[in-house]
Amino acid sequence: MRRRNTMLHALTLFLAFSGAAAAASPTPCDGVDRHLTDSQKAQWAAPIAKQFGVAKVDVLQSFAYGHWRIVYAATHETDEVFLFYAGDPTTSRYVTLWGGAAMEDEEAEIRAWALKDAPGIPERLAACFAWHVSKHRDM
Repeated sequence: MRRRNTMLHALTLFLAFSGAAAAASPTPCDGVDRHLTDSQKAQWAAPIAKQFGVAKVDVLQSFAYGHWRIVYAATHETDEVFLFYAGDPTTSRYVTLWGGAAMEDEEAEIRAWALKDAPGIPERLAACFAWHVSKHRDM
């Protein structure tokens, strides 16, 4: 019985550490700032709505690397959209936008699209975006 308890304890520890290691696995978004405050959401909403030509926008997510930022927003008139900015969303117009769904096998294609349609976007940010929309959209 003692040996069985020791084996169960060892198995439990192994599974706990395995899960922690998997959760800490590197992703293309490592180093990309995903932090977004309620204040930023409120500050960006009106300028983004005006740029996009809609009455209201809810800022849902942000991805920032260097001076670039991708803002995920709900317009209440269209599908949610990712807006790509080469600067501050309150003072610059978005460079390009992306909306829709992506399949898991489209990561490389979406990364290539971001690099082409958002000239100057950092490779890390383009890779993070492609990975996020193709594999981890709910994060």
